Amino acid sequence: MSPKQFILEKDPSTDVERVACLAYYLTHYREQPYFKTEEITKLNTEAAQRKFANAAKAVNNATVYGYLVPANKGQKQISASGERYVEKLPDREAAREVMVTMRKRKTRSKNNPK
Repeated sequence: MSPKQFILEKDPSTDVERVACLAYYLTHYREQPYFKTEEITKLNTEAAQRKFANAAKAVNNATVYGYLVPANKGQKQISASGERYVEKLPDREAAREVMVTMRKRKTRSKNNPK
C-alpha cells in the first residue's frame, strides 16, 4: 500500500494524527521503527499531504499525546498505544477509547503497596 492510500484510508483529522499515521506507516510498511522529524516530513510529502506548518511541533505534540515515544539519538518511535490508535482509525470513537484505556493507571492503596 502506498503512503497516500494509507493516509486516505486512515483519514487523520489533525497534524498529530497524521504524524501518528506516518510513524505507523514507517514502522510497518517501510520496516523503519526509528525515525526523525525529517523522515516524517519526507513521507508526508510522498503521501501528497499538505505541508506541516511546524513539523517539529507536530512531532512533539504527538509525543506529548502518547502516540510517539523517544528512541535512540534523538529519534522517535511509535508507542504501543499509538499503534492501537492508528489501527482503529478512521473510527475516532474507538481510537479515543484506546487512548483513554491506555492512559488509565492503577492506583496503589497506602495499605497495599506493590
